[in-house]
Amino acid sequence: MSGTTSYGALVEHHGLSASHHLVLELVRPGSRVLDVGCAEGYLSAELIARGCDVVGVEPDERAAAIARERGLDVLEVDIEQVTLDAAGFDVVIFADVLEHLRDPEEVLRRMRPAGHVVVSLPNIAHWTARRTLLRGDFPREDFGLFDRTHLRYFTRATARELAEQAGYRVATERFADAPLPLESHVGALKRLRPHALRMSPELFALQVVLSLEPA
Repeated sequence: MSGTTSYGALVEHHGLSASHHLVLELVRPGSRVLDVGCAEGYLSAELIARGCDVVGVEPDERAAAIARERGLDVLEVDIEQVTLDAAGFDVVIFADVLEHLRDPEEVLRRMRPAGHVVVSLPNIAHWTARRTLLRGDFPREDFGLFDRTHLRYFTRATARELAEQAGYRVATERFADAPLPLESHVGALKRLRPHALRMSPELFALQVVLSLEPA
């Protein structure tokens, strides 16, 4: 396969993330799916394996070419520059995409004819981001919470606010966590993590995953 992008290499090395798996759980097998910002097609490939009919949207020429090598039908367009007809799709996915857009609310609003939208957004209120900010830092990184290509930053509350302002209601809300400090060495921390996530998703959720329906 052609040389992958840096983010694609991360997925190839570590596999799909916890938020990717939550997104997959929210898509019914056999659905017709529009995967917006499909990148190199790693999430779409898993959806296809589950019997879904998937069309990807990816503006990056190199990533789109790799996705096509995986057998994905890709529209090589900027989702903010074109209006796609979402009515023919059961589900539209925005997995780690909306934070890269200039006007995510408008893009979400245009997808309402699909009836079901799944969104995954990084949570800038996660404890690691708070710790970084308390140190007086705001790094610009290749991926993660401080990805240099992020144009917007979301918390649990503002993710829900975005959805509601775009004309949706939140049907399902889930959270993808990350290991706590020293968790690999202290077994009690591993047992504590699910409880901590339920008690304070604002602090312990690395990603917020929402299933949306038109209000």
